[in-house]
Amino acid sequence: MSQNIDVLAIATLPEQDREATMGQMFQQLLPLSAEQQKEALGDLLRQMGEKASDQQYLDLCATNLKLAAMLPDTTLKQFLAVRMQAVSELPPALAERDRTLLRQALDQADHAIGEKITRNM
Repeated sequence: MSQNIDVLAIATLPEQDREATMGQMFQQLLPLSAEQQKEALGDLLRQMGEKASDQQYLDLCATNLKLAAMLPDTTLKQFLAVRMQAVSELPPALAERDRTLLRQALDQADHAIGEKITRNM
């Protein structure tokens, strides 16, 4: 799934277009097995970590948080667990960058979004 996805192109889209594109990706990702989700997320996170500027990374995180917060709690918990597994398999510098920028995006997110994501982590 992620081999042909250009996260930099997605990151530079206007917010509504980025949200629509990421929403389609979520719809493709959720039916996959946990292992397939982890691999796809790992590939995307690695691309983001290696190629995206901090602002692009924050924009992608903000969009992902917004979309993830729309998921039912059970699905969100599973998604977040898979995402944390994917991050744990990244090189240490990329994993640290992800944690830092994700925390920043959570701090900047709408209160309801941040609260729901944090509650389900």
